[in-house]
Amino acid sequence: MDKKQSTILSVGSVNISRFFINGSQETLVDSVAVESPVEIYVKYGPVDDRKIKKIAIIMRSPGDDLALAVGFLFTAGIIHRRDDILPSQKTTYFQKIQLVELAYHFKPIFPKEDRIFIVNAACGVCGAPNAEDLQGNIPYPSWGKPKIIKREIIFLLVSETKALQPLFNKTGGSHAVCWFNNAGELMQVAEDIGRHNALDKVLGHALLQDDNIRMDGFLFFSGRAGFEMLQKSARAGINLVVAIGAPSSLAIEVAEENDITLLGFTNHRSFNVYTHVHRIQ
Repeated sequence: MDKKQSTILSVGSVNISRFFINGSQETLVDSVAVESPVEIYVKYGPVDDRKIKKIAIIMRSPGDDLALAVGFLFTAGIIHRRDDILPSQKTTYFQKIQLVELAYHFKPIFPKEDRIFIVNAACGVCGAPNAEDLQGNIPYPSWGKPKIIKREIIFLLVSETKALQPLFNKTGGSHAVCWFNNAGELMQVAEDIGRHNALDKVLGHALLQDDNIRMDGFLFFSGRAGFEMLQKSARAGINLVVAIGAPSSLAIEVAEENDITLLGFTNHRSFNVYTHVHRIQ
């Protein structure tokens, strides 16, 4: 699904009344970000004994559902690389079910207690059985030597990313995640009402396009950097995260432990570096 179609699916309209401090009011049509559920299923097992299992219910902005499903399965630790899924995957446009077909040879390990993940727009880890399961495992530690990023690139992209968020620009109700290479060139962008969904969509696109997720460069978050965002980034081997908003204490711990340079409160004049400052020049 292209970005334009994805944005169209994610925008709704509603009649509102607007009140002003001078006592006047007006009636108009306002654009709102659509929030609706998608159920994620996997088909797995040998070719002669395929089974279907429900994995998650995700409240998301419609669009890019295949990338969202693949990215979620990856960050939840159910799949690990591109060849864990069949080469041909279908997007179920305009439906509320997304099926991902796992490879015939792949034996998935599902969450303990056979629980279904319930993911809302605010929480990317709701429904996980216990705190230990949230940590997951990191199949792709930071790739190669640490990359040096010039601060000028970061400052330049703060302004440029605004144009990459048509859903937010129209509704004011979404988050964006952008993946840039080390030269500041855009590799992938996704928007969603949930910041963690936007990240899963970016990771899902990367996984669908490559044998393994090998994401040189850095991620840009339009909002804050919470634990789940850093945990997902660490799982993909990202070693630089730039956030417009604040990081949480646990996000900083995850960044420190997984060799991620974490930037927060990023604007066109300054940014804070919380971990591994050696990558910023």
